[in-house]
Amino acid sequence: MKRLLFAAMMLLIGVLTCQAQNDQRNTEWQPQGRFGLGAVIGEPTGIAWKYRMNSVNALDGAIGFSPYNAYRVHVDYLWQSHPFDEYNLAMHYGAGVAFGSGRTTYYSNNGGVLFRNQEVGFGLRGVIGLNYLIKRSPVDLFFDFAPLIVLTPNSTSGIDLGFGARVYF
Repeated sequence: MKRLLFAAMMLLIGVLTCQAQNDQRNTEWQPQGRFGLGAVIGEPTGIAWKYRMNSVNALDGAIGFSPYNAYRVHVDYLWQSHPFDEYNLAMHYGAGVAFGSGRTTYYSNNGGVLFRNQEVGFGLRGVIGLNYLIKRSPVDLFFDFAPLIVLTPNSTSGIDLGFGARVYF
């Protein structure tokens, strides 16, 4: 739980720092397209997408699988800022929801299978990450760090990490 609070504090500091620096810039970012589709490796591994609503706001998500045959879907609302000298490198941050389904197996003390269950979970995520838009190309590379609070079926927390690429149309 201390790690999760630390991650949340770092996210808040990053958001405030980026927003302050973003407010000082007058440069308008011109994306190559509004909708991007690609792949993500990490948690989850699968198909990634992003819809740019304007130069600051976007929706993104992924559908894929996690370890132990768990299927995952997440959707995030993002704010994007450009706090770096390299304008093709941007920081994004936001919040979203995650759904998952996977098999849970409980074992007895003597090593036999006691119970198997297919469970559906729901959680809340915060996300902070980096985007690099490749010059003269419709491709961006991204990295996401997302603390996750699972609310059902059992309360727990975790961290999603993902690296991927998307092509914009």
